[in-house]
Amino acid sequence: MELPDKEYSFSLFKPVSRYGRANRDLIISLVLVWFVAIFGFQFLLLVLEKPTPEKALVQFESVYENVKDGSATITEKQVFVNSMISVAGKSSVKPENRIILEKGITWGVYSLVPDSAGALLSGYVDDLKSTREKLTKATDAEYIQLQAELKKTKASINTLANETTGVDPTNLKESILPYSLNAGQAEMTPDEWNALAGVMKRYLIHNQSVLTDTKFLGFPFHYFYTAELLLFLFVGISLFYSIRINQLQKKYGVKE
Repeated sequence: MELPDKEYSFSLFKPVSRYGRANRDLIISLVLVWFVAIFGFQFLLLVLEKPTPEKALVQFESVYENVKDGSATITEKQVFVNSMISVAGKSSVKPENRIILEKGITWGVYSLVPDSAGALLSGYVDDLKSTREKLTKATDAEYIQLQAELKKTKASINTLANETTGVDPTNLKESILPYSLNAGQAEMTPDEWNALAGVMKRYLIHNQSVLTDTKFLGFPFHYFYTAELLLFLFVGISLFYSIRINQLQKKYGVKE
């Protein structure tokens, strides 16, 4: 049974008056606007996105084959090591992928340092691992001493490895390198070489488009849109609903 328009009762699924139906249609329309604003933008991102490699991957792939077949120059090996360190510094790297990365970095570093420094470097890497294990069980007094030892050991590793690997001591790669090494050089198997190439692509290729590359108020547009503009839109939709529902109540003579 249809109720008079002045009736204030409202059901979203079974409106029983012209006012109720108008209220329902208004809500559905605004929900659709919100739905399109969110999922329409995500769909647009998918349509426009294009896999784009980071600079580190381009550099890695430019020397990979030469390093793999043993014909790489010292400079090419340095590029090889530095590109892998860029990935090793990412917190999102899975443990099984990190194992491959560390083996590749270790192989690259030991192939660059002189044989006389290799054994010394291996000893420092062992010391670093031992100190880190002790830190997990250390008391407060021991912790400070172990941290000092850790810092000293890392500095010793960097002293041996930085110059030969071309690692810039002024950036984060210097702090990543010591933790990315194993004690002693191990040869890479063909499967590990192939796996290494896959790991590099996995973490150094990102989907980009005009929506991600365009800057708006200093932020990538896709970030600003999802983090800020959608909030403004939600507030705007809420405000519009409040204004419009008052107009409908006046139109149909509804009183609270």
